[in-house]
Amino acid sequence: MSAIDNQALAWLRIQSERALDADERAQFDAWLAEDTRHEGAYVRATVINNAIAQAVAQHDLYPGEDRYALRSDASEPAGANRRALLKYGAWAAGVGLFGVGVSLNVAERRTTLSTSRGEFRRVALADTSVASINSSSRLEVRLTSEKRQITLVKGEAWFEVAKDKTKPFVVEAGDVRVRAVGTAFGVRRFKDGAEVLVTEGTVEVWTGNAKALLTAGQRSFVPYRTAQITVARQPQEIQRKLAWREGKLIFTRQTLGEAVADFNRYSAKKIIISDPALEGKRIFGQYQIDAAEQFAKDIGAYLNVPIEVSIESIVIGAKDGPKKNSI
Repeated sequence: MSAIDNQALAWLRIQSERALDADERAQFDAWLAEDTRHEGAYVRATVINNAIAQAVAQHDLYPGEDRYALRSDASEPAGANRRALLKYGAWAAGVGLFGVGVSLNVAERRTTLSTSRGEFRRVALADTSVASINSSSRLEVRLTSEKRQITLVKGEAWFEVAKDKTKPFVVEAGDVRVRAVGTAFGVRRFKDGAEVLVTEGTVEVWTGNAKALLTAGQRSFVPYRTAQITVARQPQEIQRKLAWREGKLIFTRQTLGEAVADFNRYSAKKIIISDPALEGKRIFGQYQIDAAEQFAKDIGAYLNVPIEVSIESIVIGAKDGPKKNSI
């Protein structure tokens, strides 16, 4: 492995774990501009990283007796497992993956990125943008010499977009389109539309003939084929909604029904509200995403209602109450 490949791998490893600060971003941009070979090495690194991630995911989905053979600690998540592979010399193993279905085309690069329930990924793209991908999500990435196109097939992602005015960065979520250059924003896809959250810079949003500009601190839910796009300035609500990037769920007068729906995006145990009268109760609190049982116990104490925990579910409300209303 060449020195340039080692440098590319080092940059990729940092970006896969956290955002670069201003000084690091300047150093990274300077490194890319220093030599045309650097961009090629970075692209190779991202392709290999994605291939390793897919292999790790398949390994976890179909475990055998050696399920934890690649882990120094069985409690480590798949993300940590992937970082370990990158850190300790998986480059050679990754290169071998090119012979089994991973290809690199300079004119067009296509990648599919996905997460399972409760899994999060922070992925450095070949154009040096970064995608943070929420639980149960799927992205299709297409990078060409003319544009950068992301299709959000399902779920949610937050993007830190590398500046490149010659190649628009467009996210498609159903009939909704979001275009940005050098900014940061999140998109979540729903059955009837898409939510756009802008944390930095400006994005253009459109569907059909309806268009709007959103700046940092603004959010919008865009119904498919709407005649008008409504924009609201809600920076605190945006930060609350994006707390999943830090593994948290924050509630500030959300209803119990909304909070349970959020937990059910991540929890292996489904939370069920047995008594429909409880769904509209307003709640406050901050929890780790994997703390569904603690959340339910706190709600039980706060609302003075019983909680029933089984292997498959957590029921909030009277044990003999109606259990058909699942969130």
